This record gives sequence, structure tokens and C-alpha cells, in this order.
Amino acid sequence: MHGFVRSVWSEPRPPDPPVRVWRDWALVGVLVPLAVLEGVLRPDLPWRLFEVAVTAGLVPILLWRRTRPLAMLAICFVATDVIPVLVTGATLDMYTLGYMLILPYAMFRWGSGREIAAGLGLMLAAAGLSVLVNHGALPDVVGPFAVMLATTSLGGAFRYRAGARMRELDQVKLLMREQLARDLHDTVAHHVSAMAIRAQAGLATAASRPDAAADALRVIE
Repeated sequence: MHGFVRSVWSEPRPPDPPVRVWRDWALVGVLVPLAVLEGVLRPDLPWRLFEVAVTAGLVPILLWRRTRPLAMLAICFVATDVIPVLVTGATLDMYTLGYMLILPYAMFRWGSGREIAAGLGLMLAAAGLSVLVNHGALPDVVGPFAVMLATTSLGGAFRYRAGARMRELDQVKLLMREQLARDLHDTVAHHVSAMAIRAQAGLATAASRPDAAADALRVIE
């Protein structure tokens, strides 16, 4: 068990995470108007302007979710749990904030072992703070935890799949290099042996047949 924990803690980040692709910009372009539209259509938001501003203002952090997953998760925790509690006495209640589930996924998909451990601590702290502030019952807590678990499991599954594929590609490359080295060795060894035989034949006939020695040198060349 200790070895497993140590290996998880020492797990590096996956190599070459995508920085930003067109889908990221498209997601930002959709979520910001969606947050504003929810703020306009929902009459039950007590702090409408504040909640819409926070929800829409946090959308751009998705652009850095792969390269800085822990920092983006920390910003999300402070902006959606700590600051609203200090300002309004309650956590945010915007449906559009569901896009924040992308951050735990990105944490497990692209974060290091230390970042994942710290991110889990932040998520547990956010869930505990939400329960304490909103006085949620147990059934109200189980649902969000199940969704969060599914999201993080999906990120871990994609991470494992990508790692397994990379290991398979490395194994194929290693086998190809070994085959190439074996073929080169056999071919070069054959030609060197032939050159040595030709050279010996040229030396043996150099005195009596100079033309044969010249022919041997041409073959060796």
C-alpha cells in the first residue's frame, strides 16, 4: 500500500498536453452567453448580477485547464465557494456552473500525482463548505459526489488509456530498432566478410596476375 501511494504521489504529468485548440475557444464562446441568458431567464437568483458575473468571468480559466490544472481548480474553489460565502452568505446556484466539472476531469487527466492529491483536498473542502453553508441533507450530498466521482474516474481512465497506448508505441519502436539493428548487422557482416575474401584473393594473385588484384580492388570498392 505504501508503495502504491508513493508511486501515485511521484506520478509525473502526461507529456505534451494540448495548450489550446479551437474547441476551447468555441466552449468559451458558448458558455459566456449561456451564463448571461440563465441570469436573465431565472427569477429565483437572489444575487443575480453577482452570480452571473462570477459564472461568466470564470469561463476563461478553462483555457488553462490542461497546462495549470491545480491553479485553475484553486481559482474555481475560491471564486465559487469562499468569496460567495463571504459576500452573500451562500454558495452560487447557477446551473451553468456545471461546466466546472471539466476542471476535475482535467486534473486527473493532465495533473501530476501531487497536483491530483492537492486537487482532491480542494474538492473535498469545497463540498464540505457547501454542505455547512447550505445545510444540505445527505441525499443532496450523495448526488454531487457521484457526479464528481464519475468525472474524475473518466479523467483517470483516459489518462491510463493514453499512457498504455504510449507504452505500446514505445514497445513497437523498440522492436523496430532491434530488427533494423539485426538486419544491418547481418548485411554489414556479410559484405565485410566478402571484402576480406576478395582482399585475400587479390593479395594472393598480385604477384602473378596484377589484373586480378585490380579486379579485386574494384569489387571491394
